[in-house]
Amino acid sequence: MTTALVYDPIFLEHITPRRHPERPERLQRAMAVLEALGWLQREGLVLLSPREASEDELALAHDRFYIRSVRAAAERAAREAAAGGRVSHFFAPETFISGRSYEAAAKAAGAGLTAIDALFKGEIDNAYCLVRPPGHHAEYDEALGFCLFNNVAIAARYAIERYGLERVMIIDFDVHHGNGTQNIFYRDPHVLYFSTHQAPFYPGTGRSDERGEGEGLGTTINVPLPATTGFETYEPVFRQVMAPAADRFQPQLILVSAGFDAHWKDPLANMYLSTAGFAQLIMIIIKLAKDLCDGRLIMVQEGGYDLQANAACVATSINLLLGDDAAVDSLGPPPEKSFRINTDVLIAELRRIHKLTGYRMRNAPRPDIAKLRREVKGPETEISSSDPANSNGQGTDGSP
Repeated sequence: MTTALVYDPIFLEHITPRRHPERPERLQRAMAVLEALGWLQREGLVLLSPREASEDELALAHDRFYIRSVRAAAERAAREAAAGGRVSHFFAPETFISGRSYEAAAKAAGAGLTAIDALFKGEIDNAYCLVRPPGHHAEYDEALGFCLFNNVAIAARYAIERYGLERVMIIDFDVHHGNGTQNIFYRDPHVLYFSTHQAPFYPGTGRSDERGEGEGLGTTINVPLPATTGFETYEPVFRQVMAPAADRFQPQLILVSAGFDAHWKDPLANMYLSTAGFAQLIMIIIKLAKDLCDGRLIMVQEGGYDLQANAACVATSINLLLGDDAAVDSLGPPPEKSFRINTDVLIAELRRIHKLTGYRMRNAPRPDIAKLRREVKGPETEISSSDPANSNGQGTDGSP
C-alpha cells in the first residue's frame, strides 16, 4: 500500500488575523505529530509537493474574473506588507487574504490534482492532502467561510475532464455544510455529493430536501444533524445511507472533504465525535472505495480547529490509508449526554427521501431463506405415539 501525503510549507504563508481559528498552526501541529511518530519516514508513505493549479484548472469550478480578483487582492496585500502596513486583509465574510494567499490557495487546489495524477499513473494507492486554506465553502464566484478556491470541486472536475471519469463521489464530513461544493454540482449528474453536518448551523444550507436539480436531481444527499450528535448516529448513517447511495452511484473515484471540526473538542462546533469515532467512519469509506473503485480515494483537509484533535485525526487518517486500523487518540471519548436521537426514524426518513428504501447493495451476501424460515417457525418436532397426547388433543386410547 502506497499513500501520498501532499503538503507544501507555502500553506503556512496564508496569514489570517491573530486569534483567527483558521491559522497556520493547524498544519504545523499536524506535521509535528507525524514527525514525532516517525511517520514522515514510514514505509509506504511518500511525500508529494503540490503543483500550483493553473487559471484554466481553477476555472473548472470558478469564474475567471473571481480567480483574478483573488490574485489581485493578494498582490495588493503583498505591496502593503512590504511598505510596513497590515499583513492580513479582509476579503469576504470570515475570509482574509495576505501577500502569498493566492499562491497558497492555488497550491491547495493543485494538491488534489497532484494526487489524482499520481493515482492514475499507478504511483500511489490513495492520498491525504494536508492543505490550507480550506475549500468547501467557496462558491463559483465568491469566497466564504475561510475558503478561497473549492479544492475538492476542482479535483472532481479535473478527474472528469483529464481522465474521462463519468462518476465521482464527494463525501464531506466537515461539521459545516459545504455550500460551495453542493452549488457547483447541483445540476451535475457526474458528481454525487454526500454531506453530514451540524444543523441549524453555519452556513445555513444543507437541508435534507436539497437533492439537486435537472440532470443532477438525486445526486445531492444532505444529512443535517443536531448538536451533540455522536458516533452512535454517524455510524448507521454511513452504513445505511451513504454506503448504499454510493453503491447505487458506482463512483470511479472517491474524494473526501476531511473536516475534523465535528470532534467533541472543537471550539467552533458542538458535535460529539471522537478521534476513534472518526477512525471507524474513515474505515467505512476506505472499504467502500476498495469495493467500488479499486481503492481510489483522496482525502483533502477542510476544517478542524482544536490543534490537538485535528492533528490526531490527520495522523489517524494517514495510518488508516496505509492499511493499519489504529487511531492516534489521547483525548478519549466525548462527554456523556442526556438524550439520544431516534436513529431508526432518521435512517428510514433519509432512505425514503433519497429513494433507498428496500435498496440492496450489490455485494451484500444473499440471505439463507431456509435458515430464516427455521428461525421464524422454530424447530420442528415429531409427535410420538408414546406421548400422553396426540396432535388432536386426545390420549392414545381415544379418551379426552
